[in-house]
Amino acid sequence: MKNTSFIYSTLALLSAAFIPDAAAQDASYLDFLRWQQEPVSIVTEESSTGGSRAKQAELRFTIDWNGLQVAPQQTAAIVPVLVTADGSQTYSFAPVFIDGRTRAKAVDRMEVLSGIGRPEGSTVVRPYEKDTPAQIEYVSRIAYDPAMLDGRIVFYETVSGCAGCIEGEDSLSVGDVLPRYVPDWRFSATPAGGVKQREIRERADLKFKVNLHGIDPAFADNASVLDKVMSSMRMAADSSIYTVTAVRFIGYASPDGPEQFNRELALRRANSLADYVKSSGEAVSGSLFTVESVGEDWEGLFAAAAADPQIAGNATLDKVRGMLTEGNWAECERLLKSDTGLYGHLREKVLPSLRRTEYSIEYNIRQFSAEEAAQLWSSRPELLSVDEFKAAAGLCGKDSPEYLEILLTAAHTYPDDPAALNTAATALYEAGRLAEAGKLLEGRGEPLLQNTLGVIRAGEGDYGEALRLFESASASGNSEAAHNLTELENVMYQL
Repeated sequence: MKNTSFIYSTLALLSAAFIPDAAAQDASYLDFLRWQQEPVSIVTEESSTGGSRAKQAELRFTIDWNGLQVAPQQTAAIVPVLVTADGSQTYSFAPVFIDGRTRAKAVDRMEVLSGIGRPEGSTVVRPYEKDTPAQIEYVSRIAYDPAMLDGRIVFYETVSGCAGCIEGEDSLSVGDVLPRYVPDWRFSATPAGGVKQREIRERADLKFKVNLHGIDPAFADNASVLDKVMSSMRMAADSSIYTVTAVRFIGYASPDGPEQFNRELALRRANSLADYVKSSGEAVSGSLFTVESVGEDWEGLFAAAAADPQIAGNATLDKVRGMLTEGNWAECERLLKSDTGLYGHLREKVLPSLRRTEYSIEYNIRQFSAEEAAQLWSSRPELLSVDEFKAAAGLCGKDSPEYLEILLTAAHTYPDDPAALNTAATALYEAGRLAEAGKLLEGRGEPLLQNTLGVIRAGEGDYGEALRLFESASASGNSEAAHNLTELENVMYQL
């Protein structure tokens, strides 16, 4: 059999005499013994076949006899007991019996006559015998129970005389044992957040007269559509905050009619919107404009049809989707028109929405100081980078009510940014809000976030899930997860 020990206690009272309780009786021998205690450990015996047995708590100490003589008619029975931290449970190790000469003979005679001896595993000390060593090693094991963690060892002594009558009782509190393992969880360094490059992409649902491309602000709802376009342009033109890098106008057509005509008409209508914005003279420089045409928007058609319960799953639509290629759009259109019921619904409910111009504004946002970020985080969070959110939170301080609120705003502003998520989740963990922290990271596959979620799950006591997360992150090369995996194994060993 091979013994493997995992040592938890650092209690080592070597060559130190313990001080007995003040209530000790004159008949006690605890006053005169010198105990040398080694750590209490949790051990597991492994068999030669590789199978493991249940964990056991092992207590070791040395009795330093130091020439003490025992009254001939007395036996001192000393039982080491592990008392739980709250005192609600006790666990007894094998007793120690210290016999006087006469009492020893009586004990031996009783064992021969009755067949009843001392409990199995007992340590028997008979100081009067010449071969009794000056120091006696004690080892005892009992079934391990996690409730033993943070417990203490107490020696309980009963001294009996010649007739077995009790002549004295005493106890000695030795010290704390089996401290609960306190893991050193490590979080991965949070990377810098992404750069502040943005893109506004909107659609301008301008209405045009049939086959024409000129914009009439008074036609249909064009005035409100143009107001929205110009509002976006004026916002981007604010050079105190933004630097516009590109403005794109993209024309789309519905897949009905000649393909080339549709493509050119969509391009002309996109150019009309670009010219309208240029002519305003109050927005972004026209030198940044580009105009293009997608032409017939088949993908938009399929998406709109799938969302329409009246035609979703239509066999003709499915057939068209399966056969559509770059060169057979006209054939696909003819097939759609052959299903008159379907095409009538498309012409009335779907095709008009596909004729549109989309515009995008690509821009950078200037950097803000921590002081500026602290003023902007609640009113204009979209202007701040993850790092600027962190700077604002740092300026407010961890003890401020705004600290967590700022970091959570960053996570909500950038729900896919690992830096924002990790910073907010770590702060929630440190604040004891583990459920919220875990919810923020659920389903994420980045090793950085898996490691943090593993720490959170371990804090919640979900060691199985923590183990899975640490193993996954560690396999991806995350060194903190590899460290935490070892820490978790140490915690789980005590369970």
